[in-house]
Amino acid sequence: MTEAMLRIAPMDDLDTLVWRVATLREQFLSGHEVDLSPIRTVIRDSWQRCRALAVRADLSLAHVAIPNDHQLHDLRERHTVFLRAASPVLLRLRATLGDVGYVVAVSDADGTLLEVDGDPDCRRRLGRKGLLPGSNWSEAVAGTNAIGVALATRRVVQLVGSEHYCAGWQDVTCTAAPVVHPDDGRMIGVLDITGDYRLAHPFLTGLLAAAVAEVQRRYRLERVIRSVRPHTFKGWTPPSQVETSAPVVHYQPDHLERLAAAVRIVSGIFDPGNGPSVIAEQMGQLLDAAGVALVEGTSVDALNAHFWTTPDSKGEEALAILQAAVCDPVTLAWRTYLAPFVTASGDAPTLAGFPLPDISGVILVVRIPARPWSPADQQSGATLAAHGTAMLRHTRLYTDLQAYAAQTEVLNTLALFLNTLLDPMQQIDVVLQRLLALTRLDVGLIVLNEEKHLAVAGIPKTVIERAQIEALIQTVISTGQPVWLCRQHAALEPALLLLTDLCDLVALPLAPGTTAAGILLVGSRAHRHISGEDLTFLLTIAHQLGLTLSNARLRRVAGENEALRQANHLKSVFLASVSHDLRSPLTAIRASVEDLLERQYEAPASEHRALLCNIARETSRLSQFVDQLLDLSRIEAGTLPIDREWVELGALVSDVVASFHQHFPDCVIETSISPALPLLYIDPVLISQVLCNLIENAQKYGPAAGPITIEASCTSTHLVMSVGDRGPGIPKTDRHRIFDRFYRLERDRRSHRSGSGLGLAICHGIITAHQGSIWVDDRPGGGSIFHLELPLSDEQPVPWFHEEETV
Repeated sequence: MTEAMLRIAPMDDLDTLVWRVATLREQFLSGHEVDLSPIRTVIRDSWQRCRALAVRADLSLAHVAIPNDHQLHDLRERHTVFLRAASPVLLRLRATLGDVGYVVAVSDADGTLLEVDGDPDCRRRLGRKGLLPGSNWSEAVAGTNAIGVALATRRVVQLVGSEHYCAGWQDVTCTAAPVVHPDDGRMIGVLDITGDYRLAHPFLTGLLAAAVAEVQRRYRLERVIRSVRPHTFKGWTPPSQVETSAPVVHYQPDHLERLAAAVRIVSGIFDPGNGPSVIAEQMGQLLDAAGVALVEGTSVDALNAHFWTTPDSKGEEALAILQAAVCDPVTLAWRTYLAPFVTASGDAPTLAGFPLPDISGVILVVRIPARPWSPADQQSGATLAAHGTAMLRHTRLYTDLQAYAAQTEVLNTLALFLNTLLDPMQQIDVVLQRLLALTRLDVGLIVLNEEKHLAVAGIPKTVIERAQIEALIQTVISTGQPVWLCRQHAALEPALLLLTDLCDLVALPLAPGTTAAGILLVGSRAHRHISGEDLTFLLTIAHQLGLTLSNARLRRVAGENEALRQANHLKSVFLASVSHDLRSPLTAIRASVEDLLERQYEAPASEHRALLCNIARETSRLSQFVDQLLDLSRIEAGTLPIDREWVELGALVSDVVASFHQHFPDCVIETSISPALPLLYIDPVLISQVLCNLIENAQKYGPAAGPITIEASCTSTHLVMSVGDRGPGIPKTDRHRIFDRFYRLERDRRSHRSGSGLGLAICHGIITAHQGSIWVDDRPGGGSIFHLELPLSDEQPVPWFHEEETV
């Protein structure tokens, strides 16, 4: 477990959860009737108890129950046994959590803190809230908090943020577990882990549960050791040498002290791999043995033996005896005995054993020279064997919990990372690099079967060649089952000799039970001793990755389908618009031509002229529509020619307005052009086309007589121009789409107002080709206002003549 893993909160919606609980808390404190069913029962009941106890909800500093160091010293003296039992566990928790924002605390049965340790920065911050030795954290004093709730319910609890009753604890998360007496079940105290509320981790509850079990075991051991120590009291006189025999006076206390010392050393075992060797060594020193072997295993083929011998000839002789005994079926049968002590035949046997049925093992002890096993030897040996067995089980359980917590953190971290990727399918290399970093593996390979795509990350391409593992890939894809290959067994599997740079290679289906998604291959250059739990963990990672890639594939397909649907819709709109806009002028031209043909000799010249003008007007309209289609196709293809030249904007606007008045003389156009505008380096024909389109739209959708306003100003880098009207305006939901080709407002389609939906799309393309931007806003007082922003050129116009110097 690393500190980096502990920094990541496991819940994306933690802030939302805290906000919802905070809302319910405020309603509850206000006295209103509120439904608290969304809140956990243990929190809801604690709130009710705090209200009945009249706890102040605005409390921000814990109450100090022990005001001075002398009283705190006396309190700790009264709990010496508890603190001695908890001290090693606190150190282990402190080392596990590291300096990542946690504080570990222990309190007595009344909720008064006895010890506080952890991240220094976090300790200082929480110290300002009163989380100090001597402060009281019972429900009656500090409201709903993890220590108080654990004391009240005798359960392991975790509180996050606003689940606390008092205002001062809203920004922390607390996890606490009660410690009860191992014999009579009475409450002894509480273990607590507190940190920032974003560091809420489900594995902390399991971690504390294992820690409490260890404290209770050590508490019982401390009481046993203290009970065998000689005590003196008033009026007691030690027995004299005459009253007692030598064996009782000198041997028994020394033996007990040696047993206590051995038990203490065994209790300090943290590494389950080194634990059996420590137990064997302490058993040998306790019983003055020449050699000891701790044997574990359920079958003869899977035995695990740990030897200890003295560094002399007796040790060598004892090692030979022990090695023979490990292979002896009669001796190995001692593993299943329920008796605490077993010996070979004879009055003074060389070999004796202490069965360990809980772990299917036995401790074999050899004495050279052989001598009888006294009751004290048998009792002390059996005691140390039982304690060692319990220690091994607890240490291995604690290690398993740590491994489980680390795996959970890896899965949470990977899930959070995958959720941050917009398209994991396009970032396979990044995903693999992150996965390898989390699992501490060396190589990775993903084969996506559906798309025939191979992505490699974190390894040289020469390490794994697809041709070498083609059969492995096909096996996993066809069966949907994982495959583990190890180079240590290459003698049995000649095909594995191709993996010269790898020791372990695991091939996992991305979707367990299926045969279509693909596979994940991960490998290591060093032997990893992959267990069944490790394989299950890697399968979970592969399944998680497979779901992510599958979801990304579905999102991409959905996006492509939506794009196709929109394209099909635009095609339908285009065909309808084109057919209408082409049919209308063609119909008018055809009608005029037919009328001319029928009445070419009868109609007066004025009617002839009117019909010819109609033909010319509709032909111009048709030509304009075709030109718009050509312009749009050039814009979309990026081939629109731009013929830039230096232009005075005021003159250009005047020409556009004059041209527009020839067709609509009654329309009022108001212009406000700053006279200090610089020259623009633009294509005047294209910009004039943009202004014409905007003015025509303003006249078409606004009042026939206007007014239409045209304004222009300048900033340090851009020229800003606007065209405003008094029409009905454009809804906000449509403003980002009106610049799409063929798009028209729903109200215009319903009213059958003429239009192709190309004008604004062409305007947008022309302005974009000039590195500018165009958008629309509501006009104050009603209507719409279109804004154009064009960049100013850093170049200066070159004069077309040079003034001669005067003489």
